[in-house]
Amino acid sequence: MIATGNITSSLKGQLVPICAYIVMAISLNLTVGILGELSLGHAGFMSVGAFTGIVVSTSLAAAIPNGPLRLAISMIVGGLFAGIAGLIVGIPVLRLKGDYLAIVTLAFGEIIKNIINVLYIGLDEKGLHFSLLEQHFTLAEGGSMIINGPMGVGGVQKLSTFSSGVVLILITLFLVLNLIHSRTGRAIMAVRDNKIAAESIGLSVTRYKLAGIRDLRRFCRYGRHPFTP
Repeated sequence: MIATGNITSSLKGQLVPICAYIVMAISLNLTVGILGELSLGHAGFMSVGAFTGIVVSTSLAAAIPNGPLRLAISMIVGGLFAGIAGLIVGIPVLRLKGDYLAIVTLAFGEIIKNIINVLYIGLDEKGLHFSLLEQHFTLAEGGSMIINGPMGVGGVQKLSTFSSGVVLILITLFLVLNLIHSRTGRAIMAVRDNKIAAESIGLSVTRYKLAGIRDLRRFCRYGRHPFTP
C-alpha cells in the first residue's frame, strides 16, 4: 500500500510511531502485567535510550555511513544505557510497592526530562562536547549541535523505516514470549503472585524484580528508537 500510494501521507507518517508504541506497550506489560508493579517512569527510561541513540548515531555518521548498521549499533548502545538507568533506579526503589513505587518512578521521569532540557551536546572535528544549564563550549567550523537544551534535537538524519519497525515488533514479541515461558519468567510471575511463597522456595524477590525492570527499560528504549535516527 505504501509503494502504490494507497495510504494518506498523514497515515504514512504515523506508521513508524505506531510501531514504536506497540513495542513500548509490550515492554510496559513486563512490569505492570508480568511483574505486577506499577511503574510511571516509562517515558524517562525511554528518553535515556532515545537520546543516547541520537548521540551515538550522529557521532558514527562519518565512520559508519551504512544507515541500517548505524541504526542497529545505536539501538544496542541505547538499550545498554537504558538498562543501566533501570538498575540505578531499580535497586533502591524495589523496597517500595504500590503507590509509593509509582510516585518514585514518576519522579525519575520528571528528573530525566529536566536534565535533558538543560543538556547541551555538540559534535565537531575535536569530538563530542557536553555542558549543563548553559552552552559553555564553542564548536569548531563545520560542527553541529546534537542536543540543544530545551530546543531539543534538530537536523538529524532519519534512519528508521516502517519495515525496521515491524522487524523490531517481531523481535520484541519473540524475546518477551521466550522470557515469560523461561525459568526466569516463571520465577518473576511467582514473585508477583506471592512473594512469601516465592521466598520460601528459594527465589530472590529482589533479583527477579530487578530483572523485570531491567528488561522493561531495554525494550522501551528499543521502542523509542524509531523516533530517532
